[in-house]
Amino acid sequence: MIKMSLKIYKKLDLTGQSCAGPLGELSGVLEEISPGEAVEAVLGDEATKKDVVAWATKKGYKIVQERRDGNNYVVVLTK
Repeated sequence: MIKMSLKIYKKLDLTGQSCAGPLGELSGVLEEISPGEAVEAVLGDEATKKDVVAWATKKGYKIVQERRDGNNYVVVLTK
């Protein structure tokens, strides 16, 4: 469950992208967020979700939530 203190700053639909596309877009948006805000990314496949989680962990971002939504994967990240 998302912590109630976090506000979703932006929801990104990255379902049509793979490889570096979602990472570049997420990187830019994560730079914009303030403390207490998070970014929700909707991803089209498990491989992309794993890439995003690995990248975020390496960069020091926090994964607040990971869930499956139908055929998509949703990852909520914060600084």
